[in-house]
Amino acid sequence: MARNQDMLLKIGLVLLAVGCVLFFNPFWHEPMWAEWLLGPVLMYVGLPLAMVGAAIHFFRASPTAPAQNSLPKPRA
Repeated sequence: MARNQDMLLKIGLVLLAVGCVLFFNPFWHEPMWAEWLLGPVLMYVGLPLAMVGAAIHFFRASPTAPAQNSLPKPRA
């Protein structure tokens, strides 16, 4: 389920997709500086952002899970 906290993942995936389209596009409709400079920069920035965003998404604590440091209640 996508949340507002997943914005880093979304931004990373968009940057990665745009960079890949610019760099691996077989047609030359864009300026050369965009294909050879902007494309790889967007790919190399978007990939780590997407990886960190995915790690945050999958490894964050669930809001319904009990806290890790909570002790069991003593028996009466």
